[in-house]
Amino acid sequence: MLIAANWKMNLGKFEIDQFSNFLQSNEFHDKLDVCIFPPSVYINYLNTRIECLPISIGAQNCYHEFSGAFTGEVSPTSLKDIGCKYVLVGHSERRINNNESNLYVQKCTSAAIKSDLIPIICVGETLKDRESGTALDFIEKQLIESVPSSFENIFVAYEPIWSIGTGKIPSSSEIKEMHKHIKQVISSKFNNSIKVIYGGSVNPSNVSDILNVNEVDGVLIGGASLNPKDFLAIYHSTVKHLNLYFSNN
Repeated sequence: MLIAANWKMNLGKFEIDQFSNFLQSNEFHDKLDVCIFPPSVYINYLNTRIECLPISIGAQNCYHEFSGAFTGEVSPTSLKDIGCKYVLVGHSERRINNNESNLYVQKCTSAAIKSDLIPIICVGETLKDRESGTALDFIEKQLIESVPSSFENIFVAYEPIWSIGTGKIPSSSEIKEMHKHIKQVISSKFNNSIKVIYGGSVNPSNVSDILNVNEVDGVLIGGASLNPKDFLAIYHSTVKHLNLYFSNN
């Protein structure tokens, strides 16, 4: 089970200090992986502030080359060098604002894998796709074109674009259907297995319902991860879910 916190372009050193201090008093579950994705300029700083905690650091993006004349880009090997474990690739904001294609996402994912980072490939449909009944086909195309042919350990984050930051989320049955669909596509097209986490307006009020969906392997949190109280509320809800799972199995 993975809890991933995408801070996007938010929080500076002062807020990171406050957030880190708040985390210090918390107890962490050894069966739950937690990763925070700060702005790239604060990756190293956050890492030094929480190095005593069982929390991983991730990057919000990486380039598909390891070095060279690529002004402003971030090498996956550099991210690994400063302590990153995970990297987000293909987030909808980058697909839309930076015109990142599925092929581009695939190249970045391959570079991340070669750099010993764990990629989290983001996929998601628009409201138009959802309402027209083409969401499953749209996601299948994204997966086939974004996932590299060979991999061992990657995640997919299902983030319906119409849900990000809106407070609206799919129903439990819709989440289950899509997560199951993603795993079936990966199994049939790549002869491999994958873990799928849900993202899109995740908050302390709805996280329990999301995690109760059998196919969900964790959550990718946006706005709620900027508030340490909300972040830990989501964390503790996930711990309760895990404890219940292990007590029943």
